[in-house]
Amino acid sequence: MKRTLFILWLLFQISTTLVIAQNNSKLTAPNKVKVYYFHTEERCPIDQSVEENTKKLMQSTFQEKIKDGTIDFRIINTDDKANSKLVSNFEINAQALYVVRIEKGTETKNDLTKFAFDYGLSNPLKFKKGLKDEIEKMLK
Repeated sequence: MKRTLFILWLLFQISTTLVIAQNNSKLTAPNKVKVYYFHTEERCPIDQSVEENTKKLMQSTFQEKIKDGTIDFRIINTDDKANSKLVSNFEINAQALYVVRIEKGTETKNDLTKFAFDYGLSNPLKFKKGLKDEIEKMLK
């Protein structure tokens, strides 16, 4: 009987320690950011410019953070069935630009689509600066 109680007590202690360690790792984990550019098969000049300027910014400014996994950058074709689950999570069916912050396991989505289509072609410098500022804000 004493042996059974000791084993139960020991299992309780181990499980409690594991839960506390897991919760602490969530609290101390750095923020992660996802940058997703969604597009369809049918492309227009603005759409292509937004994609190209986003790629340039990500490769020139955030290359190290992409390599180390802090930033997940993807260009996603919404017409490709393989992407349907991700596309449905954003409830879109056309072009869109999202920056997503993951903090303590919670996602915060920021839809930058209007901003991207307002400035992606007409003012690429303003577009890149705005996107850069948003990503840096989300990383803090």
